Amino acid sequence: MKNINWGTGIFIFYTIFAGSLFYQVYKSTQYDHDLVVENYYEEDLNYQSRYEQMQNSRSLEAGLAIRFNKEEKVISLKFPTGMEGVNGNLLLYRASNKKLDKHFPIELNAENRMEIPIENIVAGRWKLEVKWEHGGKAYFDKKVIYIPTV
Repeated sequence: MKNINWGTGIFIFYTIFAGSLFYQVYKSTQYDHDLVVENYYEEDLNYQSRYEQMQNSRSLEAGLAIRFNKEEKVISLKFPTGMEGVNGNLLLYRASNKKLDKHFPIELNAENRMEIPIENIVAGRWKLEVKWEHGGKAYFDKKVIYIPTV
C-alpha cells in the first residue's frame, strides 16, 4: 500500500470539507423557510390577550368539546350550553405545510355543534385553534388532532 504524504492528506481533507460545505448550502436552499404566521411580531405582542381568552375558555363549566369522529369522518365541535349564536372562526393548522392550512367561520347547527367534513383534508397531525366571542367575552381553545388516511 502506498503511503500518503502530508500534502495529499491536506488536499483530500479540504476537498471533502469543501464538498460537504457546498452540499449543506445546496440543501439549505431547498428547505421551505415560510413563517408559521406572517405577522408573528404582532402575534407575540398579543400573547397576553390570547392567554386571557384561554383562561375564559377554561373557566367555563363545560368547555368546548372537540372530537374527531372516524365513523362519520368529521371533526365535531360542541359548544357549551347557553352559548348559542357565537361569532368566531377556527383554523386547522398544519405545521409541516402552511399551504394546507384551512380557515372556517363558526356556523352552529340547532344542537350548538359545528361539524367539519374531512374529505378535503390531508391525513396527518393537525392543530385546531378555535377563537370565538359570546356576550362580549372572547374565548380561545386548541387541540391537536390526528386524521388517519381515509
